[in-house]
Amino acid sequence: MSIPFTNVIGPQIQSTTSVNQPLVLNEGQMVHGQIKQLFPGQLAEVQIGDQKMIAKLDVPMRAGESYYFQVTSVQPETQLKIIAGPTNAQANTGVQLENLMQAMQLPKSPEMTKLLSFVLENKIPITREGLLQAVKLLQMTPSANHAEALQSIQKLLDLKLPLTQNLFQAILGVESKAGVHSALQSLMNALGTDQSVQPQMKAQVLEVLNQLQKPFGEVTSNATLGEALKVLLNTKESPELRFSVLQLLKDSGVLPREASLPNLQAMLSANVKSQTGLPQAMPPQLSSAQLGNITNLLSKLPFLSAGQKESLMTTLRANGMQPFVQSLMQMIGESLASQPEKIGHAAQQKILSLLNMGSSSTNAASATMASVLENDQVNERMPLLLRNAETTEQPMIRNLVQNAETTVATAMDGKMMKDALQTIFRSLGMNYESALLGKDAKPEQLSQMLKPQLLALLNDASVASNVREAAEQLVVRMNGSPLASVENGVNHQLVMQLPLNLFGKKIDATLQWNGRMKDDKKIDADFARILFYLDLHSLHETVIDMQVQNRIVTVTVFNADDTLPIIGQPLQGKLKEGLSSIGYTLSGVFFKDFVKESLAVKPTKRTETYEGGGLDFRI
Repeated sequence: MSIPFTNVIGPQIQSTTSVNQPLVLNEGQMVHGQIKQLFPGQLAEVQIGDQKMIAKLDVPMRAGESYYFQVTSVQPETQLKIIAGPTNAQANTGVQLENLMQAMQLPKSPEMTKLLSFVLENKIPITREGLLQAVKLLQMTPSANHAEALQSIQKLLDLKLPLTQNLFQAILGVESKAGVHSALQSLMNALGTDQSVQPQMKAQVLEVLNQLQKPFGEVTSNATLGEALKVLLNTKESPELRFSVLQLLKDSGVLPREASLPNLQAMLSANVKSQTGLPQAMPPQLSSAQLGNITNLLSKLPFLSAGQKESLMTTLRANGMQPFVQSLMQMIGESLASQPEKIGHAAQQKILSLLNMGSSSTNAASATMASVLENDQVNERMPLLLRNAETTEQPMIRNLVQNAETTVATAMDGKMMKDALQTIFRSLGMNYESALLGKDAKPEQLSQMLKPQLLALLNDASVASNVREAAEQLVVRMNGSPLASVENGVNHQLVMQLPLNLFGKKIDATLQWNGRMKDDKKIDADFARILFYLDLHSLHETVIDMQVQNRIVTVTVFNADDTLPIIGQPLQGKLKEGLSSIGYTLSGVFFKDFVKESLAVKPTKRTETYEGGGLDFRI
């Protein structure tokens, strides 16, 4: 996407992180400079940009005049060769550029004029060959994206990277805030009809692509299982619905194949007995050791409250095992359905083992089964449950998924979003190269990332050209973020582009963090500026500018929708409370319009409301 405010806010960010460094010239570079003072031996003080240096001139010149130079040598001394000039400050810019193109024997075109103008305005050292390479990149870019293309060319030159098409496209994707969703979808479409990719490799790539489409899949799976258990255990529901839910759980491996509505309660009781080491033929009264085993089981379900656990133990002592199991499973179902985000990985494992342990298993077989479940059931069967529920043709089952998604959307908070972002970042393999070099690198985990799988596709000569092209384009886009992340001394800029999919609504997000590192190499959380460039489903192009100064946070939302101040007002209290809980103070929330903000020369009217939000606009 291309956000109108990007060109306004970008220079501000760069100015906060730039550090003045000595000018370094390379042979062949073209620069524009002014002769400040002449010395014997054709030496002169030349000002290039904001810095001055002593250089040897190839021909005598006059102090005060400006020229276009080419660097012919840097050792043992800097030598400059005149290309064009002297330039007349009063002369038409177009005439100056045309004379320069003629002097450098550059092809005359609108793109070359635009490129030269940008290079000279921003004082970018570049060789003639670099100009020829850069103009080709500019010509292959739609005119609407020329501003971002020029910024991308400058970024490559700053990083001393070659002006190749792949590197250019990688940086351009970040500069233009173009989303990654389209590249992911292109790869998925290409793989869908392809027969050249090995089945195992194809399955691995498609699995990661499906995971990326469901960043809240684990929580939604919890809620779906909870909704299913509530229906299954409620004898007042219609037998048809209960049977459909039972079949869904069996097909997903959550319940064993021999499970049925008549034997469900007995099977679940047998599972609990196996889990706690109790005999299948229960004694009239449980020993203290056996009661301790039950208590230990409940301790592995931390989402149950102390009151619920006490109630369950009372039911066990008064009514026996089967009513206890009935109440336990109902509480598990209610917790999964109402608070799916609070069910951790370990609790998921324990719940699934209680549901699918095998009623006729011996203790040894139970231990073996528990080990298998611990390794694969959460990773495989919960996603399978959600996938089966989403793809079923039965409306009643799809209603369970809709209820689950509503619960997850309502419960969504900062922690859930952080976990989702980390899941997407890890699944894409954005940090694959650094993780590969790490001391604790685990090849089996790295191989599950998308990036190494794409590289494997590119290295397979048998892969069809359309799949190879889609994979290469996605790798190029994924390389843009680390290339755009720069370090200038203690100042750092980190960029991430992540594709979000919130219950079918695709959101392209670009996050740009600007701040500094402390002496211990950790990010200074007291001072930072974080930009969120978002392409939202309903609000469309949105930029959130969050500035942190000594842990005081100011948030500015840029969007063309003038109803946002009204909609956002009720949410500001929650934002203030959330920031306060982690040691930050909210100074204010302001809303601005892209177009209005760009009209900075107009008379300005400003209204602000601190501590509760407000509106900051220009008319």
